[in-house]
Amino acid sequence: MKKFIYILGLFFCLALLQLVKPISTIIRYETILNNGKQFRFKTQPVDPYDAFRGRYVALGVEENKTPLPEGLKLRHFQKVYALIKEDDKGFAKIAGLSIERPVGDDYIQVRVSYCSRNEANLILPFNRYYMEETLAPAAERAYRGHNVRGNQDAYITVRVKSGDAVVEELYIAGKPILEFLKEQK
Repeated sequence: MKKFIYILGLFFCLALLQLVKPISTIIRYETILNNGKQFRFKTQPVDPYDAFRGRYVALGVEENKTPLPEGLKLRHFQKVYALIKEDDKGFAKIAGLSIERPVGDDYIQVRVSYCSRNEANLILPFNRYYMEETLAPAAERAYRGHNVRGNQDAYITVRVKSGDAVVEELYIAGKPILEFLKEQK
């Protein structure tokens, strides 16, 4: 009987542990969305489907390069911190890189894609905007139509807090994507 109680207790502990990770991820993302600082990133087009997570709008962020600080040697896929500031039009700009976690909240933990002599290309932690399955294809078409050279009026808002970033909203022609799609019908 003691063995059965021990096994049952172990089973419940393992079941609880499996719930902790997804719940903590949800809480972390919701905390960032509620308390994080908002930045706008200009976007560029890409292509969209994930068999496990469903339809989404694939995002390409224009601001994914930054000058490489003098003497800084970075490796492929190395974790670094991108310091974020706003340009004169209110869009996010990478102001610099740091290997050490910066003080404050205006930075994002990123990975290095590759480096040239004087520039670092970065892998940003947001490249997808998930939405309802039935609306995603129309949103993707609208996004592509409004994100071509000469007509780039699509952008995303991203909430940033303590190095983490969460996509808040996709805007087309200055309107949230759902509002834009309703007007197109």
